[in-house]
Amino acid sequence: MKLILTFIFTFLYWLIAGSQIVQQPETGSDTILYEKLYLHIDREMYSPGDDVWFKAYLVSGINHQPIPGFKNVYVELISENGRIIDRRLMLSINGVSNNDFHLPDTLATGQYTIRGYTRYLLNFGEESLFHQKFAVSRTTDMPETKKKPEEQKPIDVSFLPEGGHLVLNAANYIAFKAIDETGRGIQVTGKVMDETGQKVASFESRYKGMGTFMFMPQEGKKYFAFIDGHPGFKYSFKDALPDGVAIHYQPNGNNLQFILNRNLKANKERKLTLTASHKGQELFREEVHMNGFQQPVNVYKGFFPHGISKITLYDEQNNILAERLVFVRNPDEKTLNITTGKKEYQPREKIALEIESFLDTEEDSIATGLSVAVVNEAYFSEGGRTQTIESYLLLDSELKGPLESPATFFTDEENLSADEKLDLVMMVNGWRRYYWDELKYRFDKPLPGWDDTGLTIAGEVKSLWGGKPVSRGMVELGPFSGEFLILKDTTDEKGRFSFKRLYLKDFALVMINAFNRKGRRSVEVLYEPTALFDTVVPFGEVNRAARNMELYESYNRSSFNRHLAEREFKLEHGSILLGDVNVVEEYKSGPVVTGNYGFPDRGFMLTDANREEYYDIIKYLQFEVPE
Repeated sequence: MKLILTFIFTFLYWLIAGSQIVQQPETGSDTILYEKLYLHIDREMYSPGDDVWFKAYLVSGINHQPIPGFKNVYVELISENGRIIDRRLMLSINGVSNNDFHLPDTLATGQYTIRGYTRYLLNFGEESLFHQKFAVSRTTDMPETKKKPEEQKPIDVSFLPEGGHLVLNAANYIAFKAIDETGRGIQVTGKVMDETGQKVASFESRYKGMGTFMFMPQEGKKYFAFIDGHPGFKYSFKDALPDGVAIHYQPNGNNLQFILNRNLKANKERKLTLTASHKGQELFREEVHMNGFQQPVNVYKGFFPHGISKITLYDEQNNILAERLVFVRNPDEKTLNITTGKKEYQPREKIALEIESFLDTEEDSIATGLSVAVVNEAYFSEGGRTQTIESYLLLDSELKGPLESPATFFTDEENLSADEKLDLVMMVNGWRRYYWDELKYRFDKPLPGWDDTGLTIAGEVKSLWGGKPVSRGMVELGPFSGEFLILKDTTDEKGRFSFKRLYLKDFALVMINAFNRKGRRSVEVLYEPTALFDTVVPFGEVNRAARNMELYESYNRSSFNRHLAEREFKLEHGSILLGDVNVVEEYKSGPVVTGNYGFPDRGFMLTDANREEYYDIIKYLQFEVPE
């Protein structure tokens, strides 16, 4: 009995089950096995009919090194209402894989989300998965250039004391963020007043609606925040703690300085403990004897790895008094510098990239993979790309909730450095929202999916007469042509069989042959389809996981001109417009081969050199035959 199946996959590797390299967890109760998936997408704005190209990087969540071996990566294209437009199953080989989506010509204007994950990442919730939104614009008319007068829209402003609480009669630093109804940061100014109407502080947002200010709460007073131009807005601050301790962070050369502030009227010595941790691992612990109302503590910067760390202040009973996140970076630690020969190029002109290494010695070396996309600058949001691999791995994936244009926080501006931007994020988005605080609670139970790799074909063999399970029967799996490796399995007592970790490419026909224990074909094969993807996605969580893209006039105008030029040719759907073609020689076809697939489009002759270099036909087709 024969059963022919068709599968879709990304890479082609025929390997015997069990021969693949799959990373396994290290032993130890405190080991945190976690991974991150980042997709490098070529741009952020598209039109129907465009291709969305992307490359996947699967890395360790601890050190951001590519995960060795083979693992399945699942990527979905989802609309705003949760409808799945398209899907891709890819094989990550030593941490990398690539693919693309073709946007249908009928795709409606709107916001779409690319959702990427592994089976293991699903154990940690939707926020652990990769999400990237992009905008699709169907431009048929020239966009209007006149701007409509802006109406006053409702806003929301959050006020977040550094360290977690206001402390009475102490210097308190307050972070704030002002957003509009779409969740985007807006520029605001305002003031803080007490119940008598006396102003005690003023503030102004510095970047994407975020800013800081300082004031000292006093006994018996209430404090309120007001926003200029928004008479309906009024924020009431919570009462300050009389015996609390506020913490303020500021860089201090080669040190990180943490200034502890408490009630001016306090005179009792306190024995506190200051700790720092990074991704759940403690970096240092220091006892602090606080006699006065203010105590500075300097910590060597070299203790901190690159990225986000958590600072926690404990009291004598090990209760948390104050907590905040810090982002430590060294802009001089770049290992590569990529430059071009010149700044301007003509269409279709070759661009040469020079890659310079900044390693310390000549003996050092780097083995890495890069991905490059060259597109019109109008195909990104205003201000440039909103997400990069640096901003995702170091910032966005470390904090709960979506960030607004996280890539922009790593660039210096004329009056605002990247360090200042990142610290604003730590005080606003990182206020008690460090992702690693929750991860440690998920590792006390079995987490499936770590060894999810390749396809699985399973089923049951029954006798053709009577329908009884065929035990100890032989099942063979191989390509439809029957010329390559055939995998074999023996059915169990219930007649069941399975082939695991199969790697197929694109549309592949495979054939299953089954025999009973006597070698006869009087059996039937019942194939059990495996659900590779879930039928539905939590689109509410997906929509909240990433911020919407805004379509700007520059993209609409560029897209309109491009479609206008295409319509002038009036080509039939699917046609390709070629330039001048010079025929220099008559084409001579290779050997014609017929078989189950009919006549080939082209033929290729294997040379002796090819036979020595490639041990099977699959490798030859992959690396020598043009697509």
